[in-house]
Amino acid sequence: MQIPILYEDKYLMVVNKPQGMIVEEAQRGYENVMSILKKQFKMALRGSNNIIQNVHRIDKPVSGTLLLGRKASVVKLLNEQFATKQIGKKYLAIVSGSLQAPEGELNHWLIKDDENKKSIIHDRKVQLSAEVKLKYMVMAENDGKSLLQIELITGKYHQIRAQLAQVGKPIIGDQKYGSVEKYSPHAIALHASSLTFKHPIEGTIMTVSAPTPEDELWGLFK
Repeated sequence: MQIPILYEDKYLMVVNKPQGMIVEEAQRGYENVMSILKKQFKMALRGSNNIIQNVHRIDKPVSGTLLLGRKASVVKLLNEQFATKQIGKKYLAIVSGSLQAPEGELNHWLIKDDENKKSIIHDRKVQLSAEVKLKYMVMAENDGKSLLQIELITGKYHQIRAQLAQVGKPIIGDQKYGSVEKYSPHAIALHASSLTFKHPIEGTIMTVSAPTPEDELWGLFK
């Protein structure tokens, strides 16, 4: 298997992460994006300064744009962009039914439940909670389902999944957050559709987009 490359130069790359695959190498031997990429680029990594390192993560069941640095100095610069919220992230999600408003902003308070590996959402501030916000727009409706474009204002663990579930619209296939509609095994209908960032060396603003998975569900909106 090879990971699809969306953009590549000598400093960085953006790949289209497949559904159902973890990003980072794990001790238990699960197939993962980083180990596959290192095999793809084995010859290119022989130089002492050359690496392939992810600068953020995408949940295992989610597909889409993943940004990686190819030099340690570049990884540091990209990490700084994430830390200072200079990187724009947009997602596409498919949910059942229709939303009350064609576009809007969801504001909640989130607590990460480490024991159960999920997030708990509250409608008001509670102890140890962090405020979370996202913007959404209904892009299309078909066969009793809605395609949403989502722009993160904050970025917390499982934020999109938990916030949509809180308003009664869990992402299709996301049983952890209450979806009753089946989808592909180890996948949910959430796709990191684009990343916008400043090239750490050239200084240009870049937007890289990833095509959605080729399956019957996403095919409803193509």
